[in-house]
Order: sequence, then structure tokens, then C-alpha cells
Amino acid sequence: MKNYIAFLRAINVGGHRKIKMADLRALIESLGFQNVKTYIQSGNTVFAAPPEQRDELANIIKKQIEDSFGHDVQVLIREPEELKNILAGFPFKEKDGWKGYIGFLSDKPDSESIKNLESQSSAIEQFKISDDNLYVFVDKETNQKANFSNGFIEKELGLHATTRNLRTVQKILNMASADTQK
Repeated sequence: MKNYIAFLRAINVGGHRKIKMADLRALIESLGFQNVKTYIQSGNTVFAAPPEQRDELANIIKKQIEDSFGHDVQVLIREPEELKNILAGFPFKEKDGWKGYIGFLSDKPDSESIKNLESQSSAIEQFKISDDNLYVFVDKETNQKANFSNGFIEKELGLHATTRNLRTVQKILNMASADTQK
């Protein structure tokens, strides 16, 4: 068995696509996966499964969620070591009043889309793409409106995306890493 992390896109947001975490854990376990844990209500799930391609695992979980809950939810998979490298690669320097995010993309964007999104960096938000991950740094103290949202990212890149703040990513990594050390 190998550890994986599933990030679900847009569940339990604004009262839509509700899935209780106990139900999500039971669903993942019903697939034969082990050591299933969730973190907060947004569908961050750590689990152990036979070694598979990320896309295969994502499709299995996505189909089961749709069959069980009736929700068409994007599922993006990463491995703990990969997540560790993604977090370590955060390219922006810490600044008071700014908050960092990591966006998990369904695929690597084409070079034109990367160039277009990164060129939209401004005094209040900065974007950087590395492989199939997006780094975002947003000034949370400004009164100006940032473009940053999953919808904006998906429209600009033509890919599915879900984002988590750095603190959440670190907590999920800690959960996944604790399982690999046993």
C-alpha cells in the first residue's frame, strides 16, 4: 500500500455539495483503501491504496462520490513526498498581511496559459505555476479586490483546480507523513 492525498474541489462550500466527512471516510474505505483520514470539511483525505496512477485513483473516487452522493466533484491526487516538495517550492517570501495558497491543477497548463496567468500578477496578488501546481500570494489587508478564486484559475488555465492555504497544506502533509513513518 502507498499513501496518497485526495483534494476534493468545492464540497461543503456555501451549503452546496454537502458530504459529511464520516461519510466520505466510509466511502473511501469501501473502495478497499486503508488508514483513511480527513482534515476539515473541504474533503482533504489521506489514505493508503495499492500503487496506482494518480488519475486512476482520482477517477475511482470521483465516480464513487457521484454514485453515492450525486455530486460531480473533481478529485486531485498528490503523494506525500510530492506534496512536501510542492510546499518547499513556494516561491514567495513571507510578508505581513499576505497569505499564501497552493492550487492543485488537473494537468500541467500549456505555456501560453502559464504566461497569461503569471502576467496577471499585481501589487495585491502574485501567481506562479510549477508543473501541475499553482502558487498564489495575496495581500489580505488591501481594500482592493483580488481576482484569485478557483473559478478564475480554471477559466484562465482551462483546467480543474482546487486551492488550499499553506497552513492547511502543511497540516495535511503532517497527517500523511505520520502514516508513512509507522
